[in-house]
Amino acid sequence: MNCSWAKGRAAPDDVQYFLYIRSKKRIERECPRYLKDSGTHVGCHLQDLSGLTSYNYFLVNGTSQETGIQFFDSVLLLKEIEQYNPPDNITVQCNESHCLIRWEKPRTRQQWPNREFQYQLDIQRRRDTSSGRSQLIVVFGDSGNRYNFPKPGSKAKHTVKIRTADARKAHWGAWSQPVEFGSEETESSLVHIYVLVVLGTLVCGLTLGCLFKRFLKSHRLFPPVPQIKDKLNDNHQVDHEMLWEKFTHETGKSDKEEVLTVETVSEAPAKL
Repeated sequence: MNCSWAKGRAAPDDVQYFLYIRSKKRIERECPRYLKDSGTHVGCHLQDLSGLTSYNYFLVNGTSQETGIQFFDSVLLLKEIEQYNPPDNITVQCNESHCLIRWEKPRTRQQWPNREFQYQLDIQRRRDTSSGRSQLIVVFGDSGNRYNFPKPGSKAKHTVKIRTADARKAHWGAWSQPVEFGSEETESSLVHIYVLVVLGTLVCGLTLGCLFKRFLKSHRLFPPVPQIKDKLNDNHQVDHEMLWEKFTHETGKSDKEEVLTVETVSEAPAKL
């Protein structure tokens, strides 16, 4: 456990600080290893936590030859300030629809049930890890330390890392090592399909272009043969008018011809 504090703004140059810890069992001890800044104690590192209980009294006392130093004290619940280690044994199993991510609760100073933990999952595509885009998912320990991640259609490789905190306070610990899952076989095959589609489109375009050019050349070499104009069919109405006028004109000529009348005369009776 690490404890830290800052030197007061109005503190004299010769100020020195000391940390004392007293447990519920009335056991008091001084910090065994101070962290220093220019010779002044600004922190304490506790390697052995066996003497600590759930509630502990912390006292930071200051001394100086020039003036008195105000002390600082606080009663802290270790469970609330403890930063948990990453979870153990992270595994991922995938099928056609999803990937099941499992893990075990981290090792802690005291044994706590699963419901006392919460976890944060950071899932990223392997190629997008540098872009900062990720999915942060919070899972509580009472879910059974598992999470179903919908399997992406591209089946691209992903990475997952997990960190732990108390279920009542999001005081997150360190991230675990990334675990890879998924495969890029389908993604590479899709790339091949895209390439084939593009090549096929180019080939079809070039083929149509060649056929069009060939059609233009053949049209220039063999121009269409001119056809005899059919006046009767092309100007049907005009020809009908012309024929009707001609017919009428010829019919008018017949009115001027002489008509010969022939009569039948019967023979006179013979004279007696």
